[in-house]
Amino acid sequence: MKHSNIIWFEIPVQNLDRAVRFYSAILGMPIEKQMLLDKEYGIFKRENTGVGGVLVKKDNIIPGSGITLFFYVNILSDAIEAAGNNGGKVITPKTLIKQTDKDGKRTIAQTLIDNQIGYFAELADSEGNHISLYSHY
Repeated sequence: MKHSNIIWFEIPVQNLDRAVRFYSAILGMPIEKQMLLDKEYGIFKRENTGVGGVLVKKDNIIPGSGITLFFYVNILSDAIEAAGNNGGKVITPKTLIKQTDKDGKRTIAQTLIDNQIGYFAELADSEGNHISLYSHY
């Protein structure tokens, strides 16, 4: 995987069913609903879109506030440090991506992003835009 490629996107929605219908209709492809991390998502399958992504229900979104892009980086800690040194701010620190199984137990699992164990961090860039970084390290 190449450093800095956009690897994932998240589109915040207030009504997941409505958003699934909308995107399925305009893109002409099914969007599968699935529970992950105690939330329900609408999954854009990578083989249909080229880049993986989800619709995610968020209660307090501001319409038009934007899509979250995930950039792949080789070493997440180094990228977070570089962001801080260049005017960025950490919103969510380096976090291991976990899932919840059918019994409600947390498990470390392969991510939907690339089927490997991974970490993410959310940052505000030097202009205040929110982005996320993803890495295996």
